[in-house]
Amino acid sequence: MLPTPPDVDLDSLFRVPQGKMLHARECQHLTEKSLAVLEPATELDLAKYPICSSCRDALSTGGRTHYTSFDTALEALPVPLEHRPRMREIAAALDTARIWIPASRSYIAVSAGQGIEAAAYFNKTFVDLHQEGGGYDREWMPGHRTARQASEATLERLPPVCPTCSFQLPASGHCDNCD
Repeated sequence: MLPTPPDVDLDSLFRVPQGKMLHARECQHLTEKSLAVLEPATELDLAKYPICSSCRDALSTGGRTHYTSFDTALEALPVPLEHRPRMREIAAALDTARIWIPASRSYIAVSAGQGIEAAAYFNKTFVDLHQEGGGYDREWMPGHRTARQASEATLERLPPVCPTCSFQLPASGHCDNCD
């Protein structure tokens, strides 16, 4: 178990009854149902249970930054300009009552409210959208290339070689060594 960060205030930690981990009230892992039954953590809880890794990071670095508009969060991350139009389209179809960037500054999250699972995580080059059955589907932003796509593109641009001697073929397509 990791030691408790020295500046963590016991009053900022909570536990779900029968839970085996401590959380901050703002934790992304807490559901509406969990929030309704949260109990303040005790000194014994602090000694006995670990702090959720997301909460540990947030508590030790100042936590999440909340935003009143999706555009403001796009500027704060910052998301590349070419990806913003598609991200705005995706966000427009979601309930974005809560918008935040975690202490790690790695994504923008949106949800319909506290205790409600994030509807989407907007990263700089992709968006993870929550699916009804659970889990997330990833949508890559236009123009983004994965490492594999980039290496395939590089291979496609290599000049042709002679099948006999493996020398690069000139523009004529006929090998100067073999002809």
